[in-house]
Amino acid sequence: MLLHKSLLFTTLLFTLSFTAEIDPTLTEWKLIERGVEIVNFPLNKYILQIKSFRSNIAHGGDPLYANNTVVDKSTSMLVHYMVGGRRIGQFVWNTIPYVAGTDVILFGCQAPYSRYRSNPCNGQHEQIWSWDFTVHGATLTCFDEVQYEVSFERSRNPACNTLGSLPIDQLRFTNMAGFYYRARPADPTLGPDALQKSTRTSNTYATTLTTMPPTTTPPGPPINPTCNCWTRECNFCRDLTCAVKYDVTAMQTGITVNSVLNRKDLNQINLYNAEGKQIGYFKWNLKSIFLEGCIFCRTPRSKSILKGEENEWNFSFVGGQVVVSVGGEELYRQKLRRGCRSHYEDVQYFSFQRMSCDSYFKVEDEMERGEKVNPTCNGHCEG
Repeated sequence: MLLHKSLLFTTLLFTLSFTAEIDPTLTEWKLIERGVEIVNFPLNKYILQIKSFRSNIAHGGDPLYANNTVVDKSTSMLVHYMVGGRRIGQFVWNTIPYVAGTDVILFGCQAPYSRYRSNPCNGQHEQIWSWDFTVHGATLTCFDEVQYEVSFERSRNPACNTLGSLPIDQLRFTNMAGFYYRARPADPTLGPDALQKSTRTSNTYATTLTTMPPTTTPPGPPINPTCNCWTRECNFCRDLTCAVKYDVTAMQTGITVNSVLNRKDLNQINLYNAEGKQIGYFKWNLKSIFLEGCIFCRTPRSKSILKGEENEWNFSFVGGQVVVSVGGEELYRQKLRRGCRSHYEDVQYFSFQRMSCDSYFKVEDEMERGEKVNPTCNGHCEG
């Protein structure tokens, strides 16, 4: 009898733990005690509020930390959102505005970082931020003043399109020890087709609703994130399951990549022959373009072609010539010398190295993706 009651209690406890959506006490401020802390939080049903404290560091620019991340760690707040214990995405924002506008980003939905609309939180030391995720988009406010908005529907990344409907049940706070969090019920007055936009006038706040127009799926071939092959499971770009089989030297369509660029970090496409041996690579950023051993030139800064930092780049190697186009407009053409032409005459595979999930490439009909080149990059990107 005692054993039966014990099993019944265990079953009941198990059931409650999986049916309860949120701890009622989460509407009260709770201290984030550790550098990495995971909490139960249905982000699509409640507004996440964070009480942070403005950093007093002096910054004349954008100090670097980690890889390809242009924020100072002492000012940044990082939250991973999770489904069933698996991290599927993240958003980052800062307690201060940055000179170059690297203030806030929801990875996978827009790139590069966005600039705050004003000095956030009126420059106050104590700040209260609100992240509001709806079916159609996300809004970040501080003291009810909107600093950032992004539409899930307008994104060209399929993973972003479905973000508003994902059953997010946990959040992972990183680098936020000493700050506080709580849940706030979503505003019931907002319709399902609207994102909240608030503007501040003197000491009052005015709230308006902006209807998001319907979007259509962009025409053309499907897209896939530029899966980074520089990992142990890809044997550091030597495993062809992390590459794409494609006769680069025979296909006029070439390789089309939407990539996020700056003047420091280089995007890289590795090139392989029919035997799967890496024979070279193509690198580019806003400063230079080069093909290993054959080409090095400065990237033309044509305002009519390069629109911001994210552009659609196309690379082709047909007929012994390297042609680089941006947005369908030719940017660069170079005929390969005899030695280079013979070296790159049989490119049958390619892969991406040290590129983020925010960049993606077009999957042409002739391309055969390796097993680990999939929409989640084998679990490293959003699904």
